Amino acid sequence: MKFRIRIVLLFLLGMQATYAAEIRIAASDLLAEFITPTLKAYAEENDVVIHVDAIGSLPAMDRLKANEIDLAIVAFPEGSEVPRDDFNVYPLVYDTAVIVVNSSNPVNEISLPRLAGIFGSSEELNFNTWGELGLSGWRTRNIKPLAGPAEESISLELFRHAVLSGRTMKTSVGIMRDSEIEEAIAANIASIGILSGLPKNKNLKVLMLSEGEGRTAYGPTSEIIHLGDYPIRLGFYMVYHARDESKLQSLLAVLLGEQMATVLSQNYLFPLPGTVRNQLLIDLNFSN
Repeated sequence: MKFRIRIVLLFLLGMQATYAAEIRIAASDLLAEFITPTLKAYAEENDVVIHVDAIGSLPAMDRLKANEIDLAIVAFPEGSEVPRDDFNVYPLVYDTAVIVVNSSNPVNEISLPRLAGIFGSSEELNFNTWGELGLSGWRTRNIKPLAGPAEESISLELFRHAVLSGRTMKTSVGIMRDSEIEEAIAANIASIGILSGLPKNKNLKVLMLSEGEGRTAYGPTSEIIHLGDYPIRLGFYMVYHARDESKLQSLLAVLLGEQMATVLSQNYLFPLPGTVRNQLLIDLNFSN
């Protein structure tokens, strides 16, 4: 009889241990593919069961509210309400669009309305030559607008949302593969392009962007994007109930760690600046 009781107790303890080691995550389908391999490696090394479902951000939040998951990793578009009163919410990474020109182009910055006049089909402004943008020595050079988003990237959609308010682009905008666009811009002095991330070609120049004429222009660095000064961005956040913080602590440290930041950077995303990530780990008493 005592032997049978011990067997039952061991079984129940095993069930409890298995339950305690299970972490349920719903991650935005725009991000899940990139973060899952690192999370799986963490699970194997720490004998933890991690379930990652790649779904939309709204369904993920619904599942978190229904207590069906422990952690949601979701996108909150600029201007939307972030539920900080109900959950613990911390930024993880940002997506954006980067505007580049040939390094010989004298332009260093441009406003969103002017970008809209170059790329948009139904904008108040309409620019077809660099001379119309004030480049006196380039008066008759036709602007060659190009877009080369990386596969699975939403940079072009982010550009349309932030710059064109969702309206359509000109038919003259050339859509290219991300593997081709940098070489095309380097070979054409009059071109301007939309990229998913910072260019690798040294013959390209990244433009700083401003909200409007006379406004301060900012470049797409991790620091500037995190501060919200670069006018094109989509933030992804880690969201969870405060009661689950101890359960998620080591996993959140992995998400904020250097390895994950490297993975995200390699996939045309902008993780939090290292100083911000380190301070967040300290503030939350996490160990990396």
